[in-house]
Amino acid sequence: MTESSTASLLRHTFRRYRNLPVCPGHAVMRRIFRRLIARHQCIRLRNGIRLSVDLDSVVQHTIFWLDGDMEPQLEWAVREFLPVGGTCLDCGANCGYIGLFAHRMRGARVVFIEPHPTLAATIRRNVELNGWQDTCKVVEAAASNSVGSVQLYESPDYDGEHSLLQDWAGGRKKVRGIEVKRTTLLTVLEEQALDRVDFLKVDTEGHDIAVLRGLCDQLRPERIRVIYAELGRQREEAIQLLQDAGYEGFGYRRGKTGKQLRRLLRGYREDRPMMLYARLNDAGAAGGETLWLPKGGPEVAYMDFLANLASV
Repeated sequence: MTESSTASLLRHTFRRYRNLPVCPGHAVMRRIFRRLIARHQCIRLRNGIRLSVDLDSVVQHTIFWLDGDMEPQLEWAVREFLPVGGTCLDCGANCGYIGLFAHRMRGARVVFIEPHPTLAATIRRNVELNGWQDTCKVVEAAASNSVGSVQLYESPDYDGEHSLLQDWAGGRKKVRGIEVKRTTLLTVLEEQALDRVDFLKVDTEGHDIAVLRGLCDQLRPERIRVIYAELGRQREEAIQLLQDAGYEGFGYRRGKTGKQLRRLLRGYREDRPMMLYARLNDAGAAGGETLWLPKGGPEVAYMDFLANLASV
């Protein structure tokens, strides 16, 4: 299955227009283009990753039109802190893009953890599409602090917000719950025979602290080297948990426009340094996207070096 010539032309036309200094009406353009192509597409992103996408999915729709530029702060962290040939856990994987990115860019062994059956099937399809079955595995379960079964609540508006928390998934709207398997990251480490994880991504829509607690005494830099966590509820409690476990926290520095971020990313791909984080107690480092590095380790020294470089 290959991308249709019409879809490829429209997708790349939109991206070129979106990156112009001024691009009025880009949202209208995208809606018009969407009507001209089929819902299901098979694409190759400019970074070489092949994806089967459903354009009725908000997340996959965004990846399609932005050619993969979804979460620059997370992609940057993967490139900088996941060693070549290392191990990555993509927890709350959705369609699997970040884990696929980790494999493509760093040759990583990847374990995807995703409870939603449709999304887990999408990850398997994307792994097969790229031919990475030997080094990429899918665990179809919700990560938590205990094992068994649990209700996963489907967000009615946004497939990136399915959650174990009913009010997170739907707010005041009626949501459907489906029963899914529940596991812990400690169980995943044992079942997948992982002695060390070089990069752990946790994005579980408000359930993040339970996921971290599910590591028990293995929540330590010697076992889990770097953690990217989108902390939602119980943020302060989660920060204390990670600090007590031996990590130093950095928060994503918001405030840049989409164009500014894309310009920074283009420079980064040309080997110009880029810094998207600040220490959690610094101004501008608020928000849920956090990066946790071994306290006093070389990774922290590198972050300080980049911060000093950016201030010159």
